[in-house]
Amino acid sequence: MNLIKSSLLGLVLVITGCASYPDAVQVPEGTSLVDFQTVQANDEGFIGQKARWSGVIANIKNRANKTQIDVLYYPSKSTGRPHTKDEPLGRFRVLVDGFLEPEIYKKGKSITALGTIKEKESEKIDDYEYLYPTITDATLHLWKKAQPPARVEFYYAWPGYHPRYYWHGGVRHKYIIGGTNKKKPTGVIKSQDNKQ
Repeated sequence: MNLIKSSLLGLVLVITGCASYPDAVQVPEGTSLVDFQTVQANDEGFIGQKARWSGVIANIKNRANKTQIDVLYYPSKSTGRPHTKDEPLGRFRVLVDGFLEPEIYKKGKSITALGTIKEKESEKIDDYEYLYPTITDATLHLWKKAQPPARVEFYYAWPGYHPRYYWHGGVRHKYIIGGTNKKKPTGVIKSQDNKQ
């Protein structure tokens, strides 16, 4: 039974360590990292080992010498960005030395943390006593808001059907940047028949 658990844990650690992450949270190839769900179930035997978890900030609190960030855990994509389309799988806590600006590391921002596992910390969420899997001495990567890809649409200058093989005058370009419908100035191609 222990051999199966060890093999499964080893496989999880290898798969987790192979992803291409930002420099701040990258680890050398072959570094074993402990999975969030493993520590959430039982942190015994993992204290002092490395972990890299991603999620969305739920709360930030500056202590005397450290900053505490409570994070909703989401599995990470191959880039390290949290995959927030699904429900969060729990919460974890990150402890960073020094002061972090709460207006930069604010609630709702995506984050990835790399650090050392320590004993779970207990704190109430409303009336519920929650045990936070905790990472200390962490380095962080704060993700910028994902922008939808820019796209360009073409349409003819005059209404109605215009087949592609026949010249009907100017072609206008509508630029859609970042998924918005804000129109930028349109360019019109002039022909000798079409003096605009």
